Amino acid sequence: MSESEMILVVGATGMVGSEICRLLSDKGKSVRALVRETSNPQIVARLEAFGAEIVRGDLKNRASLDAACQGATAVVSTASATRTPQPGDSLESVDAQGQMNIIEAAKTAGVDHFVFISFPPTGLEFPLQSAKRTAEERLKTSGMTYTVLQPTCFMEVWLSPHLGFDMANAQARIYGLERIRSVGFRFRMSRNSPWSHSIPPVQKTRLSNWAVRMPCLRFK
Repeated sequence: MSESEMILVVGATGMVGSEICRLLSDKGKSVRALVRETSNPQIVARLEAFGAEIVRGDLKNRASLDAACQGATAVVSTASATRTPQPGDSLESVDAQGQMNIIEAAKTAGVDHFVFISFPPTGLEFPLQSAKRTAEERLKTSGMTYTVLQPTCFMEVWLSPHLGFDMANAQARIYGLERIRSVGFRFRMSRNSPWSHSIPPVQKTRLSNWAVRMPCLRFK
């Protein structure tokens, strides 16, 4: 792999971003991980152990993104304010304006390919969807080669203690009822339920593998 080929991962300390960094490093790719000054030191140390180059920046700081994109041939953006927001983070500052900032910085730096982690369109209008659709439309007119990945819900999020599924202790919370114990979980939707159509969950590892298989990340 040429020394000039560098992949910048935005959201590198997150669930999907850190996994993408690990997989790319395992494949011998040159990886640059964008982290913040306030990022968890243990996660940053793990990224360094993967062999990633650490660069400090913030989606709310365009100048820091310009610096992070210098020399990058591809950008993978997984960042969102939805899971672990820090002071000053919001859907508007991170998912909307922040993504526009990294797209513009990548374009200015001459990045060849931009990979954006989004989600499928729905029939509802809400701030996160508006932010994702706006970023996708900007990529289409950016002049860069781009790939938009639209996974559905993440198993690691929806089947987690945070949302009432404690697999380690075989417990699940049924909202409106007391906590019950169970050895497994089964769901059956009513035929008339608006959610009865198939929405298969996605594992972070599977999505990350899809991301690192993009042509721009398979440099010879």
